[in-house]
Amino acid sequence: MTGGPQAGGDSGAAGGAGKAGKTGRASSEALSPEQIEERLRAQRVALAASVDELAARADPRTQAREAGEHLREQATARADRLREQAAAGADRLREEARRLADRAEQTWERAKQGDSEATSAVAKAAAVAGGVVTAGIVLARFARR
Repeated sequence: MTGGPQAGGDSGAAGGAGKAGKTGRASSEALSPEQIEERLRAQRVALAASVDELAARADPRTQAREAGEHLREQATARADRLREQAAAGADRLREEARRLADRAEQTWERAKQGDSEATSAVAKAAAVAGGVVTAGIVLARFARR
């Protein structure tokens, strides 16, 4: 159907070097029918691949799968960042806890040596701790009812 004009157009482009000094009929003979068929077959394969690729891109399932993969990648990256932030926060809290433990130990040692300010701080801390324990017990009993 369109093989004749396309074959002639293709052969003119491909056989341009053999065309010089020949008639129009000779230029169409630059490619054999088998070569023309092979060229058309290759073009059909390339066109089919392009159509398949375009159809795959336009397919809603493919688009949904790609969107899901993109969201999964984003979620993974976000989770990694949050893990890093949590680890950094935990490190800061551990360091602060160590600092407070050292401070409490120093205060305890000063209180044992008779420092009135340290003794007062230890007494206050003991009172607060007792209050926290008492509140915990009371709240636990209310929660059971």
